[in-house]
Amino acid sequence: MLTDLGFLSIGQMWPPPSEVDRLKLYDRNRKLFENKHDEVYAEQFKRIQRVIGNFQNVISYAVLANFQKLISLKVADLLLGDPPKILVGKEDSQEQEVIDTICSNSDFNNTAYQAVIDISRMGDGLFFIYKDADTSAGKIDVTQPSIWFPVVSPDNIKKVQYHVLAWTFDVIESNDGVLNRIMNGKVQKSKHLKVQIHSISSYEVREYLLKDGQIVAMLGEPTTIKTGLNDFAIIQVSNTITSDRVFGIDDYGDIDSIVSELEVRVSQIAKVLDKHAEPSVSGPSSALRQDPQTGEYHLKMGNFFARDNNEDPETKYITWDASLEANFKYIEKLVNLLYTISEMGSAIFGDMEGHRTGQIPSGSALRRLMISPLAKVRRIRMRLDPALKKAIKLCSQLGGEGIQDLSKASISIQWNDGLPQDPLEEAQIMQVRTGDKPTISQVTAIERLDGLNEEDAQIELDLIRSDEASTNPLGGNNFPYANSNANNGGE
Repeated sequence: MLTDLGFLSIGQMWPPPSEVDRLKLYDRNRKLFENKHDEVYAEQFKRIQRVIGNFQNVISYAVLANFQKLISLKVADLLLGDPPKILVGKEDSQEQEVIDTICSNSDFNNTAYQAVIDISRMGDGLFFIYKDADTSAGKIDVTQPSIWFPVVSPDNIKKVQYHVLAWTFDVIESNDGVLNRIMNGKVQKSKHLKVQIHSISSYEVREYLLKDGQIVAMLGEPTTIKTGLNDFAIIQVSNTITSDRVFGIDDYGDIDSIVSELEVRVSQIAKVLDKHAEPSVSGPSSALRQDPQTGEYHLKMGNFFARDNNEDPETKYITWDASLEANFKYIEKLVNLLYTISEMGSAIFGDMEGHRTGQIPSGSALRRLMISPLAKVRRIRMRLDPALKKAIKLCSQLGGEGIQDLSKASISIQWNDGLPQDPLEEAQIMQVRTGDKPTISQVTAIERLDGLNEEDAQIELDLIRSDEASTNPLGGNNFPYANSNANNGGE
């Protein structure tokens, strides 16, 4: 935890010692998300060789089950897969046009999607509001938690004094404008540290020289840049967080040991099965033929091998009983534990073991199965909702064509749960609530079901009525007077 800017002083180590474990966690979780499990679980995977070391000649690969990535994507899908509606005032109001313009300029839904993935895998997502140099309009973007170093008040760790963004980069050294490529036959590089110290309404830019992981000098003079905002340009959105934490808790830590054990156990089974994929045969020595050139004996199948009496062994395949039932039961227990600890359940992972009869759960049944994942998503939504509203309001302060300040506007966000709707179930509910009365016109129904516009839907309806009139001469469609009289209330 950082409580002042002393970690940027000359002679200090970089990164700050108090932040090393957090940065290692970010790197580890990033590798898990990117399916580099062989690097993260290298020690666990050594068990495959230790347990079945007599299979050294069997070429087999570790089985990777990237539940971590799947959890992050599913959380983001439930939050933003069905994009939320951001509303302010009336639909055709100027304020609503401003909201729509900001969302369009910022590719809002995809930007928020990236932040939610970071919230899941890192524990925190960061929105960054700035004025785009090309369009001169405000823009909402994301930045990496791995370059973020918040400085909090020692009296209240929930109060941020500075948001520091800092990253290292290599600079090729030059000698009078000529690249120095002499020493050791390599390009000589120096490592620099670029720092942005964000305060309310402005941020300070510094650059340092690093040597052996230590800050040795400041390069040039610091510069201050006004942001045009009445708040920080960085907005933190945390996953699960407590009163004694500065950073949110990621989704990967709780299931890390379960996933690694699953991958090791399945990989061990795979290697055993590979070992015994080629069947062995037993039989009499008469079944063997010697190769005259190599002297080696080979079994020549497809021939007749005589058995002179019942005591002679028959030629047959050796059946192998792996006795892997206990392993499969153990894997099943681990998977169920994974469903519980991750709060995601089996339905969201596409586990249809409970639906082998081919029955698909209804909309209400699916929501009951998804109670735990939806509760998990709601926790993130509680923190994401005010953050998005704040980001939009701050972005509006930076102006741009047709954009006005929305600082005092009342913004609302209509969230969707991301689950598919069940039209049949909804129609049945409407039928009960309206006393079996129609709730939609025929034209509208044809528009929605067939994807037609209103004009084409009306043409289709006229054709339907024409067919009905030709097949049913006594139908109401053949009596225009009766139809018009009915439409006018019988007058």
